[in-house]
Amino acid sequence: MGVRVLIGSSNQKILKQLAQFLAENGMSVMGETADGFDLLRRANTIYPDVVVVDYNIKGINGHEVSELLVGDKTCPVIALVAELELAAFVNLNQDPLFVPLVKPCGKQALVNTIHLLSKTSKSIRDLEDQVQDMRKEKDSKQLLAKAKKLLMEHMEMTEEEAHRRIQKQSMDKGLAKVKIAEAIILMYE
Repeated sequence: MGVRVLIGSSNQKILKQLAQFLAENGMSVMGETADGFDLLRRANTIYPDVVVVDYNIKGINGHEVSELLVGDKTCPVIALVAELELAAFVNLNQDPLFVPLVKPCGKQALVNTIHLLSKTSKSIRDLEDQVQDMRKEKDSKQLLAKAKKLLMEHMEMTEEEAHRRIQKQSMDKGLAKVKIAEAIILMYE
C-alpha cells in the first residue's frame, strides 16, 4: 500500500483530479473533503501519512488547518497556496512536517513532495522513539545506581554485592531489576 493521503479543497474539480492523479501514482487516497472542519475531524480519526490542503477551503482556511495538524503533530501537511498567500505561513515554514507548494504546481513536484514528507515524518517518529527509549534506559540506570548506593550504605556491601543482590531478587521474584531498585529506594528513603 502506498502513502495514505487525505485531500482538502473547496473546488470539487481539483479534489477529483488530485484523488485520481494520486491514486494513479500508487497512493491511497483516504478521503476528500471540501470543508476544513471535516478535514481536521478526518485527519484526527484516520491519521493519514500526509494531508494535502488547498488554502481556500470552506470552514477554516488551509493555514489554520495546517497550524492545527502540524502543531498537534497529527500528520505532515502540504498546503497548496497562491504566491500572495505564502506570507500567511511564515510561522510554519521552519517546521519539517509542513511544505507550502505554490499553485499551479507540477504533478511530479507534488508526488515527490508527498513521498519526501512521508519519509521525513517517519524518520522523525523513529528518532523520537529512540530518544524516548534512551531516556528510559538512562532513568533505569540511574535508579539501579541509586539502589546499589543505598544497599552499599545501609547493608555495607560492595558495589558488586549490591548488584548481585538486585539481580538475584529480580530473578527470584520474576520482576525487572528496575522494579527491585524502586522497592529498595522506597525501603531506604
